Amino acid sequence: MPNETKQTFHITDYNDFNRVCVENDGLAFPELKKMMEDYILSQATMEFEECWIQDQQVEEGEVRTVQVNFVDTNSNNFIRLWGSKNNETEEVLNMKVDAMDLKTEELVYERQLV
Repeated sequence: MPNETKQTFHITDYNDFNRVCVENDGLAFPELKKMMEDYILSQATMEFEECWIQDQQVEEGEVRTVQVNFVDTNSNNFIRLWGSKNNETEEVLNMKVDAMDLKTEELVYERQLV
């Protein structure tokens, strides 16, 4: 069975992101949401940039991929939190956070979370 994208959401407005993804659990990815709330949204220097949510049908079932991007105004780094999970089994397949220096475009750090 070929990979088939079922739906993609792209949110760039913070109020929409907060309402849909944070308050109403639109991410449908509790593990990623917890990491985001505990380590990113709790920091006053983080500014929301965008969120991508994509559901894709693959051989193993339906997989949801989420990427949420922020800018850390203190360090001037672009922060990406992303992960994927199998929607049918609820198994987290991958979860990672990384940071890129906005001036040099070099990767500052990358952490595998799962």
